[in-house]
Amino acid sequence: MRRMAFALIAAATLLAGVVGAQQKARPEVDLQAAIRTETVDGDLKGAIEQYRKLSTNSDRTLAAQALLRMGQCYEKLGSAEARQAYERAVRDFADQVSVVAVAQARLLALGGIRTGVAYRQVWTGPKVDHEGRVSPDGRYLSCVDWDTGDLALHDFATGSDRRLTNKGTWERSAEFAEGSVISRDGRQVAYAWFNGDDRYELRVANLPASGLVQPRRLFDSEDVNWISPSDWSPDGKSIAVALERKDRRYQVGVIAVPAGTLRVLSSGPGGDSHIFFSPDGKFLAITRTSTEPPTSDSDVFIVAVDGSGEAKAVVNPGPDTVMGWSPDGQMLLFASDRTGSTSLWGIRVADGKPQGTPVLLRPGIPSDSLGVTAAGALYIGTWIDNRDIHVASLDFDTGRLLVPPVRPVETYVGANAQPDWSPDGKYLAYTSVRYRAVNNKVLFVRSMDTGQTSELHVSLRAFNWPRWAPDGRSFVSQGTDAQGRQGIYLIDAQTGAATLVVTKATGGNLLHPQWSPDGKRIYYATNVPDTGELVMIERTLDSGAERDVFRRRGLAGGELSPDGRYVAVWQVDANEATRPSSTPATVLLIPTAGGEPRELLRSTPTTEVFRIHLAWGPGGRSLLVQKNTTAGAQLWSIPIDGGERRRLDLNLSNAVGMRIHPDGRQVAYVDGENRNEVMVLENFLPAGTTVK
Repeated sequence: MRRMAFALIAAATLLAGVVGAQQKARPEVDLQAAIRTETVDGDLKGAIEQYRKLSTNSDRTLAAQALLRMGQCYEKLGSAEARQAYERAVRDFADQVSVVAVAQARLLALGGIRTGVAYRQVWTGPKVDHEGRVSPDGRYLSCVDWDTGDLALHDFATGSDRRLTNKGTWERSAEFAEGSVISRDGRQVAYAWFNGDDRYELRVANLPASGLVQPRRLFDSEDVNWISPSDWSPDGKSIAVALERKDRRYQVGVIAVPAGTLRVLSSGPGGDSHIFFSPDGKFLAITRTSTEPPTSDSDVFIVAVDGSGEAKAVVNPGPDTVMGWSPDGQMLLFASDRTGSTSLWGIRVADGKPQGTPVLLRPGIPSDSLGVTAAGALYIGTWIDNRDIHVASLDFDTGRLLVPPVRPVETYVGANAQPDWSPDGKYLAYTSVRYRAVNNKVLFVRSMDTGQTSELHVSLRAFNWPRWAPDGRSFVSQGTDAQGRQGIYLIDAQTGAATLVVTKATGGNLLHPQWSPDGKRIYYATNVPDTGELVMIERTLDSGAERDVFRRRGLAGGELSPDGRYVAVWQVDANEATRPSSTPATVLLIPTAGGEPRELLRSTPTTEVFRIHLAWGPGGRSLLVQKNTTAGAQLWSIPIDGGERRRLDLNLSNAVGMRIHPDGRQVAYVDGENRNEVMVLENFLPAGTTVK
């Protein structure tokens, strides 16, 4: 009996395996049958019904293939349902890359896309800026001239730029322009202005045919840290803005012109400055994230300007960003990476509510919209991110390159900066930009052995240049907390909790916080606006006692040597004070124990020009400086106690933030050149949408 039972069980198991294999193979058989119905029998309608059943199969590869073939059958029949099948393949089967690629190509080939579509470059070069918006006629782009921080206007027709403000150089004024937008009639410009008092204000001005604008302050609030105008209403009576409160709330609202009153329409933990009025002026399309802390995952909402409510327009995992509206208001444009790469999509809208499913308009489009013209052309800011963290290995005694530079971080390339080695050299800490807003920086720690990277959730609204403590337990950083208190903070290296140790006084900024070698003191600099002095201060952490290390005019920088003996600064002559920091300068070493500074290096236009970005070499025996030559940038080691200057075999373009590894050989730094461009996409709107 037992032997018979075993035989029955074995037979049942074998039968189950055969049946299971047959069931698994059945959908493949059905797919081949549907293909025969389509291609051999020529029965397209019959094949469509077979493909329709297979498109709901649990095997995603098979279901996606069936859906694609169903769309092709509809296309052969001349049916508009082909588009729906392709759109479903793109929307629901993003993991099936080959199927999605074919579906996208068919969508672009269908008659719903206007003929003559063009995607072309209209501005490239070192001065390209993406902070503004295109004029309604497509002639101008408001922008920032970052040589000075002035508001500017780029003319696409002539390729020329002109400044609209004249604030003076950075040495004379720390104020600057940022986001800007031109009114629908092209006669006014609204722009954000950092006023030098640690906050932004909104200004407006008439646009003259030549010369400078005469601005007036439209909005300013001590409770608002950051504000950016994004669009003018069609009637010119209000401006759509994004803003961030001191408590980190991100808000979207409209500011009345000329009254300057703000009406908040949306509030949440995060978002960006892509906000656009519908052509009838009744709605705002906004980008918003609902997560806390805010991340790059975002959705698109349509908000009624009268405050009567809002509708979800695009909700999808990953970043979705508003790009604008078609000129007739029938279609909302947005960027999404739902198919694996960022592309331009559109969704029909009626009375502020989305209609149907999104339509792919153009693959491979960046998400930085500069606005849509009255003729329906979309202007887009693009950039090539070649500037990032590099790590190389050098023999500093001979200058020989041991290991060529590599990027230790291959994610969010172009967004990573401010590297610092842990005291044991096993980890590299760095900051990275994750989304557009003021509080956009996060702190990462990367294991150099395993490559594993972990995010440290810092309890600050903003922070800058975190430096690792000698015991590896914390960082010191300049920052701002959720209450808007600016100062120097200690950041716990395990929890990210921040403790305020130095409060910013009225006036100058707090700069360059660094550790003493024993970790008992910190050094930081502050500038005195009234006298033009730079003051380096030593603070004992246990007692809070402070003393001035030095107080002098005409200084910049302030890098403490690894042994704590000197502070390296550079000094610009009084008659050079209006020139950029790349002009000739003198490098001074100031003893921390007191005493007169001594000159280490003098750079003059008649001999050699060093671009002063101070960094100490291994053991503090030398300073590393970048020398500009006609053949390119060079890295030099300048011994502090005499000796021969040595050129290091490391090619640079514009290096900053050099940090030497504890082993005295590896160096981490940020280098490379980012190239900005402005592109225009024309004739891309589907048939049925109208332009002026």
